[in-house]
Amino acid sequence: MYYTKYRPQKFSEMGSDNEIADVIAKQVQSGKTAHAYLMVGPRGTGKTTIARILAKSLNCEKLKPNGDPCDKCSNCVSIREGSFIDLIEIDAASNRGIDDIRDLKDKIRLAPTMGRNKVYIIDEVHMLTTEAFNALLKTLEEPPKKTTFILCTTEEHKVPATIKSRCQVFKFKRPTVRQIVSVLKSMSGSESIEISQDDLMKIAEASMGDYRGASVLLEQVHEGDVDVNTLLSLSSKKKYVECVGYLLNSDTKKALDVVSDVYGEGIDLYVWVGEFLKYLRSMLLIKSGISDPSTDTTVEILDEINEQAKKTDLKWLVKTINILLEAHKNIRSSFITQLPIEIAVVEICSLGKSDSKYKEDSSDSPSDNDKSERDYVAPKNTKRISPSVGDEIEDRVEIKDSLSKKEKKESAKESSEEVSLNEKNDKKESPVIPFKKIEKDWNKFVKESKDLNHSLMALLTLCKPVDVEGRSIIAEVFYPFHKERLECARTRKLLEGLSESVFGEKMNFKCILSKEKPKKMKKSELEALTDLNVIVPSGVDGKSILEAFDGGLPILG
Repeated sequence: MYYTKYRPQKFSEMGSDNEIADVIAKQVQSGKTAHAYLMVGPRGTGKTTIARILAKSLNCEKLKPNGDPCDKCSNCVSIREGSFIDLIEIDAASNRGIDDIRDLKDKIRLAPTMGRNKVYIIDEVHMLTTEAFNALLKTLEEPPKKTTFILCTTEEHKVPATIKSRCQVFKFKRPTVRQIVSVLKSMSGSESIEISQDDLMKIAEASMGDYRGASVLLEQVHEGDVDVNTLLSLSSKKKYVECVGYLLNSDTKKALDVVSDVYGEGIDLYVWVGEFLKYLRSMLLIKSGISDPSTDTTVEILDEINEQAKKTDLKWLVKTINILLEAHKNIRSSFITQLPIEIAVVEICSLGKSDSKYKEDSSDSPSDNDKSERDYVAPKNTKRISPSVGDEIEDRVEIKDSLSKKEKKESAKESSEEVSLNEKNDKKESPVIPFKKIEKDWNKFVKESKDLNHSLMALLTLCKPVDVEGRSIIAEVFYPFHKERLECARTRKLLEGLSESVFGEKMNFKCILSKEKPKKMKKSELEALTDLNVIVPSGVDGKSILEAFDGGLPILG
């Protein structure tokens, strides 16, 4: 593999722009190295490589003046070949328990056998258990002479502060595309690979700031005859940049094509959307004033994120993230894997089509339906009985003590519209629709109401049409509560739309209370009114409850 064959063996081979290599080389040169180091950074950025070079420098028999190991003495050769006894590399992902650290503490007291210094490299140190960290803490605080610890991790936040405080911390950044191209150019020259500068750029971009990943891709292109253009896959940040562009421009087709292509390539949609959310999070942080958000991307891609963030509305961005978060949760449970994301894409693109309106209104502002629910005030004599847990009714009634100026204005406008409609009904004595048509299509009307609201269907089942006056269907109901529900603003809008669909005309409802006793209702019919059912405890008189709560509520006894 190229990444092992061409792994740097000296600090000077790490590149002229590598500040960490320069600092540690100067420490070696002056003889003032620390007893413990913590190397932090994304994968493939050179943490383990620098740790091994440091181990060579501490044991080199012919150390160079600039701090570089000679890479020719017996100790340097042994370390390069992995046979140096005094260099102990531990994978914390596999050896993470307290027993492993205790074993390390027992052996650490032994003096070096081959070289001048014993070096412990603990990779993925964040995987250690709490007990193991506590056991390691004392050793780091008072290590034996001629012993150096080098801890490496990709997740700094999981390393306890007590451990960090006892180490010199070096934070590795992802290399730029230019730095990776320089390394790839050197590799391709050594391997006599004929490849253009543009293709090297594409490989560098596809590696996402990973030296090791870039060398693997170069090997794939050279020995596997892989087309360079296929390396910038749909999981790359470039594709996220394009996808955000489609969503902002409300280009639903192209955005859906991206989802289709991702699924077709066999990429896990759950992972892909998760990474997309990370990208949008970076935009959100930049938009919120954080100039350098913590993100696994190259400087060049970060510049593109910055540019895109400037053109994006913050409210649109927040709404988009919320929609994708919901879709992300539903992917695993969906029978059609890509469906939740496709729905999210269509919803986000619809935001873009009304972008100017969206920017004026708060993302938290209620819809017209919500306003109808909010503006409804229950009669003074009505007392609310606790709803059941399985609430299916969407139009919840809320009692408000006061209305804001805007709400009052909207309420007054709605009232004036209702008065206007009632005036038309008074003037128009003849019915708009023959009563016979209402009777004929009533069952269809009730059946289709189920698609709008299950509880609405239950209410219509329990009433019957008796007449038509102008644009009003006169319906007979048995309970005051049913009358209130059928005549409320929210229900009126639903019934107007449904009546136009079934009867061909927009009709409103006027309810009259029947003098007859209602038919005995089935339990299933009562349970359809889920948000207002109540079970009477044994020993309590149901009649007294009806009287206390104004009578109009069916009760399960």
